[in-house]
Formats: sequence, structure tokens, C-alpha cells
Amino acid sequence: MEFLKNLGFDKEAKEGFEDENLRHFLFELYLKNELDLNLLFVNLGVKSEDFLRALAKYLDLEFVELKDIDENLCDSFAFSLLWKNQILPLQKDDESIFILSSKPINLELLSKIEHLFRSKFIKNALCDIYSLNQNLNKLYIKQKLKELSSNLKQELNANSKENEQSGVSLLFNFILQEALKLRASDVHIESLENEALIRFRVDGVLRLFCVLEEQLYQALIFHIKLLAHLNVAQSRKAQDGSFNKNYEGVEFDFRISTLPLQKGESVVLRILRQDLELLSLENLHFSKQNLALITKNIQKPFGMILLTGPTGSGKSTTLYACLKSLACVEKKIITAEDPIEYKMPQIQQIALNSKAGLDFSNALRAILRQDPDIIMVGEIRDEESLDIALKGAQTGHLILSTLHTNDALSTIERLLDMRAKPYLIASSLNLIIAQRLARRLCPYCKIQKLEDEEVFYEAKGCEKCHFSGFWGRELLEECLELDEGLKELIRKNASKNELLTYARKQGFLTMFELGLKKAKSGIISFNELMRVVG
Repeated sequence: MEFLKNLGFDKEAKEGFEDENLRHFLFELYLKNELDLNLLFVNLGVKSEDFLRALAKYLDLEFVELKDIDENLCDSFAFSLLWKNQILPLQKDDESIFILSSKPINLELLSKIEHLFRSKFIKNALCDIYSLNQNLNKLYIKQKLKELSSNLKQELNANSKENEQSGVSLLFNFILQEALKLRASDVHIESLENEALIRFRVDGVLRLFCVLEEQLYQALIFHIKLLAHLNVAQSRKAQDGSFNKNYEGVEFDFRISTLPLQKGESVVLRILRQDLELLSLENLHFSKQNLALITKNIQKPFGMILLTGPTGSGKSTTLYACLKSLACVEKKIITAEDPIEYKMPQIQQIALNSKAGLDFSNALRAILRQDPDIIMVGEIRDEESLDIALKGAQTGHLILSTLHTNDALSTIERLLDMRAKPYLIASSLNLIIAQRLARRLCPYCKIQKLEDEEVFYEAKGCEKCHFSGFWGRELLEECLELDEGLKELIRKNASKNELLTYARKQGFLTMFELGLKKAKSGIISFNELMRVVG
């Protein structure tokens, strides 16, 4: 195998990791810090836990399954000692303490720990490297929050003025940095009885980050409102605002939404990465067939393209990717958005303001008088906007917008429910894209699972994916092109089943069918497919 040859192993190992010579060779590499366990799993399928269990036996050490740590015992150690040496203590019994590590620790360190716990028997044992790193990371966050919270409390008690290096700024920046590290799309700050929860939405699922004391929560909310230019004295009305920050050379926009609760406020920060290089249709993982359909239809001079799906299904990202591929000096493109999510050159973007009378329908009328080639409307929300958009698509404009429906064919039913005439739908609508986002399995730790005699994959969790088992999100979509046959069926008020039967004959694949292919190839898990599509 090429992987083993690159490592310097030139012998034959028919039994794989069971081969004694290969095992000893890999153990020696690992102990010299010359072997990446992620690459070992990807290339040989050897899990880190199995490797380290075998290494412990080889070194005549115990192997311990690390689940929950004793935080009180950990507090007996200087955190710097644990972090620097990548070790964790575990109380075995009243007389013994295990020092867990992913590699044997040196005698000097062992002697130092024995000096701290003279009445205990100290013994080194190995554990899974990912469990070790996960628990060390938890301790790091706890330690950092404790330090930042303590500094902030002192400042609040001393009535110190806020600045860039103040306690609340440092605490807020730490929270944002951890959110960005985990690739969170949203940060939720929610008031409870005497404390507040901070949760991150990562790959579409909320996870708890930390719990804050009431005093710190209030200071944090005040700080966020200042950054977003909101009324800091107003806590009985919902407010919206925004601010931007640069992290490691990348510009991020943060959209702030506050909501009054029975006690306190709920604050949500939507994180938008302003990196237009990521916005391309080729990067969104459409199937080849559907990518060809989209590319073909966005090049048409007029008609309507609708994107459908629930909130957070990536509709806006797909819209912006379409616009990016169309933007050029020969075309006038105008958008009506609430709010503007990505700032795009060569495109005129309108931020809607219902208080000033600039809603979707009024904006659409005004845009049509501006001689545009392409119009993007953030969302069709009412019958009036739909009527204007459909007629605009018939008068030489390409119109892109979104709608909330579960699948492509339900979009036609929804348009009819909004009192659109069948002939107007048939003559205006070119393409419907329905989409959802599923969590992508981490390629470094996903494991095979046999289900009903078919091989699927499921999540495990490792350091690379921050122990979630998932890394990023995968697009699940269905694209329904309205050809003349389908348009004629719509004019005749054909049922949804009749439309589906016809579409299948033209090669239409449902979201579930495409998702099943991705589940079988190990991109997503079958459970995730069922969670997202059902």
C-alpha cells in the first residue's frame, strides 16, 4: 500500500494491522511523533482507540476508557501542567490515581505528580486520544471563562469604563472566537431564572457552550447592543441591528436580533462570512444533472426561478451563487432583500424597510421601472408580490426568489393557493429548486454500519470534527424544470401525482432519492437523511 510505503514500511502485511511487524513499526513511529492517527484511520481503517489499546498492551500499560472527568480532581492540578503535557487525572480508587495520556509520560513528570500526591499511588495509563483532547478542551473553555468572568466581575464592581480590552469585550470576543472555531452559524444567548445559556448552532443543530451568571449576562447584552447600535435602555421591544468584525483576516457580519422574554431577553447573533470566493454553484455540491439544469436556466433571458425549503436550508446561499455567476457589466441586476446578507459588486442591492413603506411589492414595482435584466427578490410573501413577479417574468426579466414549501411539486400547489392563475404559472415559471441541508459525516472518523444488508455509515467523533462526528453540511436537492409537457399539465390543473409521474419520465429525482445515494456513498448517515427529509 502506498501509504505504508510513504511511511517507510516496505514489507508485505497481508493481515493488515494484525501483522506483528507492521504493528511494531507503527508503534515506533507513533512514539516518535511521526504518525498521524487520523491518516491511519483513513488509509488502513484502524480506529485510534483500537490502536492505543494495542499500544498499551505492547507497553504493558493499562488502557482506560475515558468518559467523564472529575473536575474537582483536575482542579488539584495547575491547568498549565495538564494542558502542556496533554494529561488528565482519574481517580481509580481511594489509594490510586491514574494519569491518563495518549503516549507514555516521562519519569520526571511522573515524579512531579507523585510529589503532589504523596499519599496516593500514581500510575500512568493510556486512553483514546480524542476522548483526552475533548475533555482537555472542555477544561480549557471552563478555565478561560472562569478567568474572564472573574475579571469582568471585578470591573463591574469597580464601575470601570468599557473599552476594547475591558472584561466584557474580552469575554464576548472569546465566545465569538469559539463559535467561529466550531463553524457556528448562530449564537443564542438566552435568559433563564438566575443565569443565562449560551448555545451555538453548528451544522444546523444547537449545542450548549456555557452557562453565565445573571450579572455577566446583563453586561454581555449591554455590550452587544452598543456594538449593534441598538437602544440599550429598551428591553420590552424586539430590536434588530448588525456589526462587523475581522477575525484572522476574514470579514464577518453579525446580524443581531433581540426578543423580550418574561424575564430578560433572548439575543441571537447570525454569523455571515463575507467571503464571496465561497459563493459558486460548483462549490454547493449539486448533482451533475441538477447543476446543468440550474446553469441552463439562469442563462435564460426571462422567466422565474424559485428556490424553496425551510428556514436555514441554504436558499439565500444558492441565490447569491446564481447572482455571482451572472454578474457582469452587460447585465443590470437589482435585488430586494430583508436584510442584505452579502455585499456584491456589480449588483444594485436594496435593503427593504417596511417602516418607510418600502416592502417587497413596492420595491418590485420600482425595480421594474429601472430597466433591469435580472431581479432577485429575497422572498415572495404575499399574493400581490407574486402577481407582480410572475408578470415581470413575462415581460423580459429573469426573476429569482424564494418560497417556503417542502418540495418542488408542492411549490405549484402553493402558487395556486396564493391565487396565481395556472396559465400565468405555466408561462412564467422555468425552474423550481427545493433544498435542505444535512450534516456531512466527518471523513476522519465515520464508521461503517450494516443496515438491512446494505452498508451505510454513521458518526463517531474525533478531534478534527470537534467530537461531533460531523463536519460541514451537504446539500440535498431536487430540481424540477418546467418543460412544455409539464407546463401543459399545469394549465390543465393536473394533480400533484400526475405532475410527478410526468416529471419522473423526464428523469426527475426526488430529494430523498439523491440523499439516499449520498448516504450509501458515506457522505451523510441514513439517520441524518431521515431527520432532514423524512
